[in-house]
Order: sequence, then C-alpha cells, then structure tokens
Amino acid sequence: MSAQKPFCPICGLFRELPLHLHELAIYCELLNDEKFVYKLVKKDVEKCGTAKTTSIAKWLRLASQLDLVEMNTFRYEEAHIYCEPVADELSSNAKHDSSIATQITRFLFISNALEEAYRLTSHLYEEKYLSLLNSGRNPNRQRNYSAQSAWLLDEIFTSLDTPENYFHKVDGLLDISKHYKDIFKVSFDMDLTDRKTASRGFSAVRIIRNHIAHAVFPIVENPEFTWEFDDPKNKKLILTLLLRASRLAAMNIQVILGFSFKEFKSESYGYYSGDPDTGEEFKEAFNCGAYLNHLHISQDFGLNESSHWAWRNGVLEG
Repeated sequence: MSAQKPFCPICGLFRELPLHLHELAIYCELLNDEKFVYKLVKKDVEKCGTAKTTSIAKWLRLASQLDLVEMNTFRYEEAHIYCEPVADELSSNAKHDSSIATQITRFLFISNALEEAYRLTSHLYEEKYLSLLNSGRNPNRQRNYSAQSAWLLDEIFTSLDTPENYFHKVDGLLDISKHYKDIFKVSFDMDLTDRKTASRGFSAVRIIRNHIAHAVFPIVENPEFTWEFDDPKNKKLILTLLLRASRLAAMNIQVILGFSFKEFKSESYGYYSGDPDTGEEFKEAFNCGAYLNHLHISQDFGLNESSHWAWRNGVLEG
C-alpha cells in the first residue's frame, strides 16, 4: 500500500499550501463581514453571538506562517551526556515528533477557521429552513453548524460552482482515509466510497478533526527506533493524510464563502479596485470575487504583497 500517489498533474497545478492559506486569509479580510449566529433553545431560535470573516483570516494566517513545531526530547534525559547512541535516538525522536506535531497543529488551525466558517452560515441556514417550513415542507432540523453547512450545500446550493479541482481533492482524501481506517482501525460515520454527496468533503475533514479532538488519532512511533508500528509507510500515510485534510479544510472554507458572501466591505478592497493605475485590471483578475475558486491554483495574480506588487508592476510595464 502506498500512502502517496505518483506525481499528479492536477495536484501539480496547486500553489504550496502555506501560500494557498495566506491568499484565503487575505480574501477573508477583504470581505470584512460578520453575521449573527443562532442556536435552538428549547423550541426557540435565539441569537448567540456573531461570526466574522476576519476571525477565519486570523486562524488561516497562523496556519500559513507555521514552519515548525520544535520538540525538545533531551529536556528530562541524562544518558545522552555519556552515551552517543542515546543522543542519536533522542535527536531522531525530536525530528519525528516535530514532523507529526507540525502537521497536526497546522490542521487544527485550519479546522478552527473552518469552524468559524460554519458559524457564518447560521443565519443563512435559519433563513432557508424557515422558508421551507413556510412552504409546507418539514425538513429535519440540523442541530450543529457543520451539519447545517452541509445541508445548505446538498439541498439548497446544488448548482454551486465549486473551487477548481475541488472534488479531486475530496476524493483524494477519501482514498487515503480508507487505508488509514484499515490500518489503524478507526471509525468513519460516512461511506468512504461515496462519490455523489456534494458535502462528503465536509464529512471527511470533520471526522479526522474529531479523531484528533477525542484522542483517537494515532501518534505513530518513530519508525527508526521502534518495532510496534515501525513501517515507515505508516508515518508517511499519517503525514499525507494530514496534508490532504489540511488542503481540503481550506477548500471547504472556499466552498462556504462561495454560497455565503458576495460583497466586499473592507477599505483594502476599495484601495485595490480603485487604484488609478491598475484598478480595472485588478477587478478583471479578481472577477467580482470569482478568484475565490482559483486562489489555490498557481498563477501570477495574487493578493499577498509579494505576488500583488509583482503582478502590478507587470501590468504597468505592459
């Protein structure tokens, strides 16, 4: 079993994950919007706070700027002082633990951003749910925000234009999740062979996040110095699973923003679109926010400062 497929020409079109996350963070800042969040209390729907696109942006920035979670395996050890093999093992363990902790941390940061995106759909869910009730239908009420977002995608926005190659990434995560499930004997409350349900990408990310939150997710041992799970392929599988889940969690945010927001309320958006030299070109490249579905794809245009100024100079130079 191979945890990672050979080079994929579709995946080769994507920006590196940190840049993808950074672009999405800036997009959320340009939206600069907030919505009331609702919850069902007994039989009444009540406001319980607000959700903000800028909160999504903050978590995504943390994830995009994360390089390495450092581990100090020497901290409470003595033998390494006089035993070189022990020092070698501790150094190896530090690198191993760091590689796992870094990917878990990044995934959790993105998952927190995704949770805020779910909350941002609360008002929309209540609006659509009430509309169906008033029309005489009796849909099952979805209790949590992630299920409400999935319902909106599956039942309301059925013709939504999703991010470029979105379902390629969805099915890639489902494929590796099958191996993860078989090897580590974890449970999935979804059909991993499903290729029809639009929100299956939401479910796959949710389950992996819950595995981590509930301490079900395996922290594999260092294959260089242990025998229990010493096959390096198991570590590679875990790291690839986390990478794919992180990418898809970010793209799930793009999906949610795609059916939730159309208006940009930040001063920065006005600055970019009103630039007397490149404003029209910016609006053409940004395409009224349609850039959202392509910001993960490698291209010259970008919202981050480096890419934007390089693109701007290119426009001015003709």
